[in-house]
Amino acid sequence: MTANTFKTTLGAIILGVPLAIMFSGALIVECIMYWRSVKPTDTWRMSCIVSSLLALDMFHSSVLMASSWKWFIIDQGMNKDFIPTPMALSILISGISILIVHSMYSWRIFQFSKHKYWLTVPIMVLAVLRFVLGCISSAHMIQLKSFEKFRYSHGSWVFGTGVGLTCVVDALITAVMMIILRRSRAQSISLDGVIDSLVLYTFETGLATVIATLAMLITWLAMRENLIFLALHFIIAKLYANSIVAMLNYRPSLRQRAGNTASRSIDAVDLDVLRLKRNASGQRRGRFNYFGNMRNPMHASSDDSVAAVEVNVTKTMQMHVDGNLIDTESAHSQY
Repeated sequence: MTANTFKTTLGAIILGVPLAIMFSGALIVECIMYWRSVKPTDTWRMSCIVSSLLALDMFHSSVLMASSWKWFIIDQGMNKDFIPTPMALSILISGISILIVHSMYSWRIFQFSKHKYWLTVPIMVLAVLRFVLGCISSAHMIQLKSFEKFRYSHGSWVFGTGVGLTCVVDALITAVMMIILRRSRAQSISLDGVIDSLVLYTFETGLATVIATLAMLITWLAMRENLIFLALHFIIAKLYANSIVAMLNYRPSLRQRAGNTASRSIDAVDLDVLRLKRNASGQRRGRFNYFGNMRNPMHASSDDSVAAVEVNVTKTMQMHVDGNLIDTESAHSQY
């Protein structure tokens, strides 16, 4: 084994596993923050989903450490082509975690789009197909136990297609969510800042997963003699769980911004109520005329001046949000 070969095979594993463990630590912190600030509107299902994502992540980290023990301690780095069974299981575990995250984002789209099945069903079909391909890839790795054999078997295109579908699903979720949020912004009166924050967050998280998945697909197709793609896969599996729990923890910030917006609009008025001030005798001072006193301002008196107008505006704010991810607010509710 040459030094260059070791750098791009087991050397990539040496870097990828610790980075993945760091993302697991970040997920633990995110989950603790969620449980400390959990809202009564969150159902027990949401808490179970967060707990499941954390449990899957811990299991994923365990199989990564078991694979590293096999490569570096038992085999002492001499069998770089061998696929340990725990490493093959990591493909399956990450597939389950990614399917849960894709399902949650699909449900979010379903709620935001007012139950449009034609938007949600295609995304879920692609997500389930991606999961099935991941299960097939994991089974082939357990059976072959060799990276070289796996690359030149039909399991190669199965794995590549699964990675490509992951990228497609992420791009679809990001694009659809941004379109829905932008349309909601056009219908909003005073929640533009909150919706802009959601648009930016959706774009950032979606872009991160799309770039990381695309990088893994490129390394899988173009670098067939190394394991850089595998190191990226370890990290990507952690990104999804972190993104969804971070979204849940982002809700209090959105509520606070929406509350600040509501407090600034309390003294605004109802455009439907337009009243002219009355004079001392109780009579209205005249028609609401924009030009009556502009004809001869030098001879205009205080008695025949344009009546002062008092305008009251009542702003009604409505934000279409997911009842699970960002609590649904009615048109007249307080944030």
